[in-house]
Amino acid sequence: MIRGFYTAASGMLAQEKRLNAIANNIANVNTVGYKKDDLVFSTFGEHIAVRMNKYNMGSLHRIGEGNWMQVTQERYTDFAQGGFETTNRALDMAIRGDGFFVISTPDGNRLTRDGQFALCPEGYLELPNFGRVQGQDGDINTEGRSDFFVARNGEIFLPNEEGEMEMLDRLLIALPYDHAALEREPSKLWLATEYAIADEAMANTTIFQHHVERSNVNMAQEMTRMMAAQRSLQSASALVRMHDEMSEQGSRRISSMR
Repeated sequence: MIRGFYTAASGMLAQEKRLNAIANNIANVNTVGYKKDDLVFSTFGEHIAVRMNKYNMGSLHRIGEGNWMQVTQERYTDFAQGGFETTNRALDMAIRGDGFFVISTPDGNRLTRDGQFALCPEGYLELPNFGRVQGQDGDINTEGRSDFFVARNGEIFLPNEEGEMEMLDRLLIALPYDHAALEREPSKLWLATEYAIADEAMANTTIFQHHVERSNVNMAQEMTRMMAAQRSLQSASALVRMHDEMSEQGSRRISSMR
């Protein structure tokens, strides 16, 4: 009976965490560059709970099959490409591929897929409220001008007095060695301990000016997953109540037999 109670309770906790992740995805459906989260669940038998000392195999005893419990193994982010939205705004940029823009913040460099940039009063290209966009030569200063052109490989050109395009800098595009190692901060930024810098060939990465990348959240899919998680949560909750009532009845009957 207690075994069944723990099994149902573990299901409740798992589905509650999944609902929180889905709700966060839905809340960020319109956030530029947002990547949706999901959870990975694993199951283990009751024997795992008592066999924690794997180095003392000789002292283990057989305890039967037991019922399976569900636990949250890890939270992962889906880095699938989001769709593009045309803005016709020169300061907007989107990345197709594996790369990330690099932003200099007071806490160090951070990565982002949000390309809704702006110009600060000093003329630098920045991600508002976070920091300056980084180029191969550091902070990118367009002299406050927004009439620049960004090539597909990230090179930034400004027209000179003769109307000819002169290269100003080149966007610094980071390529994380392991996307799973990226740490999402309570914002639209990512912390990466190790990453490579895209070369001029920009393999697997292309920059599109006048566009932004939408979130990769599929509302229809998230709503379907939410309804399924809610039904699972309700079922597990009903089982918990049932086992609680059974336990209470059993206790009363045992007491009455004394």
